[in-house]
Amino acid sequence: MQKNLKDPTRPYAPMPASVIRTRIRLGSWFSRHQTAGKIISVAALLTGAFYLVWRVVFTLPGADPIFFWPLFLAEAFGYITFITLVVEAWEIPLTPRLAPLDLAVDIIIATYDEDIDIVLPTVIGAKKVRGNTTIWLCDDGRRPEMKKLAKDYDIKYQVRDDNLYAKAGNINAVLPKLKGDLILVLDADHVPSPDFLEATTGYFVDPKLALIQTAHSFRNHNSVMHEEEGRHEQSLFFDVLLPGRNRLKSVFWCGSAGLIRRSALLSVGGMAIATSTEDFETSLSLQVAGYDIKYHNEHLVQGLAPDNMEAYTIQRFRWAQGTIGSYRKGGRKAWSRELSFGQRFSYTGGLLYHVTPLQRLAYTLSIFAVTIFAVQPVGYAGEYYLYFWGAWVLLSLLSVVALERGVTQPFEGMRNNLIVLEAFLRALPSMFTKTEMKFVVTPKNEVDLGGWGSVKLLRLPIILTGLTITALAIRWYDIWLNNVYGQGFLAPMSATGIIVATVFGVVEAAIVFSMTARVYNRRQHRKLWRFPVDMPAKLANKKAKCIDLHHAGAGIVVPSSVVTEDEVGVGSTVEVCVQCRTITGASVVARGQMKVTNVGPFSEAGAAVRLGGPVEWNTHEDRDAVVEHCYVVEPYVARNQAWARRAPRVPVSLQATLAEQPANCVDLSIYGAAFMCEKDAWAVGEIVEVTLTLEDGHVVNGNLEVKNVTLGDDEWFRIGGTTQWAETSWLHRYTTLAMVPASRNRSVLPPV
Repeated sequence: MQKNLKDPTRPYAPMPASVIRTRIRLGSWFSRHQTAGKIISVAALLTGAFYLVWRVVFTLPGADPIFFWPLFLAEAFGYITFITLVVEAWEIPLTPRLAPLDLAVDIIIATYDEDIDIVLPTVIGAKKVRGNTTIWLCDDGRRPEMKKLAKDYDIKYQVRDDNLYAKAGNINAVLPKLKGDLILVLDADHVPSPDFLEATTGYFVDPKLALIQTAHSFRNHNSVMHEEEGRHEQSLFFDVLLPGRNRLKSVFWCGSAGLIRRSALLSVGGMAIATSTEDFETSLSLQVAGYDIKYHNEHLVQGLAPDNMEAYTIQRFRWAQGTIGSYRKGGRKAWSRELSFGQRFSYTGGLLYHVTPLQRLAYTLSIFAVTIFAVQPVGYAGEYYLYFWGAWVLLSLLSVVALERGVTQPFEGMRNNLIVLEAFLRALPSMFTKTEMKFVVTPKNEVDLGGWGSVKLLRLPIILTGLTITALAIRWYDIWLNNVYGQGFLAPMSATGIIVATVFGVVEAAIVFSMTARVYNRRQHRKLWRFPVDMPAKLANKKAKCIDLHHAGAGIVVPSSVVTEDEVGVGSTVEVCVQCRTITGASVVARGQMKVTNVGPFSEAGAAVRLGGPVEWNTHEDRDAVVEHCYVVEPYVARNQAWARRAPRVPVSLQATLAEQPANCVDLSIYGAAFMCEKDAWAVGEIVEVTLTLEDGHVVNGNLEVKNVTLGDDEWFRIGGTTQWAETSWLHRYTTLAMVPASRNRSVLPPV
């Protein structure tokens, strides 16, 4: 979600980028006008098909076949991948909130070498998940500190004698001990939302459902793969493609944030161990066995994205190696006859994505050969070639913008493909070898110092682009010689060929230059992401405000007089208190000692100063209060507020109390409500205790954060705001989509 620049402490709401407005205005416009995008996509499909047929019929005669077919196949490859995008992103169905089921759930936190700073928030988040849960910390690192962590938080601790088959083996080792109906698997850095089970268990009323996958959201918005707050390199996959794949039944488990039916997993022999992408292989085993997998388009976990280029390429190589390796001879479940055509089509599209380096090499070598040696990859290169090629390229680019609905810029996909070019090429042999794949854990909690150490990871796209630009420079120098002196040193080539090669080369060079500069200039010195907050605080017993926070440090704003009068400066240690909130809305004060490492002006006039540094909290309870506030409460409350602005309100008339004052609830939505009350005792921003009596007499409790108070004509006060309920199993009765036209509800996530 785009950060409000006027309010830098506004908490991030983990929302699907495809249903909110991002900085990409054209794409966001198409997300609200999907019919226009569909029309353009159909036009692009027809234009592309016409262009490819025309290419064979009119440009093959007279062409050098050695160069014609690689170039033509590269173009056909692009058209096929475009078809895949159109099919998968054609429609994003609305995501329901079904009535939750009361099922026992085992929560598995899989860890190997992650720091305790990473695992601790996940444990606390898992403890806050509402429902009948048993938490397992499965530690393949067999570390004493993890055993102590499990004991301190009264969760189960699981180890094994070896690390065979990595994460898959780790999960398989604990499977015989599990007793729950469902299993929630979390990566060590994935902190779940308290309402995770309330949002997902309802799907399991279908006995054929084996797994429900949810989105991966990332809290460290300064990562190497983030484009803006909340929008990152995986937004297209989680916010557009996976929701669209629900129609094709080709959703697969993404390794974390997925809720699995235990009996289904056991029926296929547990986790698959053949490749380094055990999640994808296990999904195929389940679907071949006749089970379904669905996607719930709601961001219910927040993890860590790769901090730097090295971690990013390590992760992408593992994914590519596992996906490509699953198509080895003797495997290839993705092409099993037990799967539907839609599933096989979708999974083949995933394979093609990982072999795009071959297309890129074909383009580069073709341009080099044409530009330097004037080879003839086409028999006709007149003006019609330029017209048909240009129409296809422009329409396909516009279609991609429309279908991706504001989650990527027009050329971000090309840039991302270039970044992983070398990693994907190294993974290609996995399809033809039987070598065991090594599972390498993505490094986390790292700094990013940019520079040439990061740039060298982009060496292959830089070299290829350098070849293209060198060839174009030589060709244009030859053209200049011809114009000035009447004779060049290269064989002549068509004007159309020069134009096409130059456009392609200049666009690619601009992308590579921008990508290289961005990677080189990155400077991220802090390992742990600080959450932007706006919290009452005290520093040296003086009133202050906390503006960024995590469980190991903070940033505090105070009047400049506090620094001078109390001699607070760099190197000093000062007492700090921060007023945190629990998931129930209660206030808890966390106290600790801050070692000041930086002091700087916060306001232009110099009246306020920001002090920052590591904090040693007085007790574990103080530290845990900070963890709960930052990792659980902040994203949960922000998401509730964001959905409350989008979900339809349903009129009701229910007896209620606000802070023990009699009231009447007059409308409800998934995350909000409005009440009528005789008394004016409410302040905007206040947290008010609420009780609600349903028609069947059931009483539910929660909190209302007051957003507005208005006086009606009948002199009753209307109090509206966002709500947090102790349990939400009843909400599906009072929230519906039927009242709101579908065309106005592209951005709504309603319960059904």
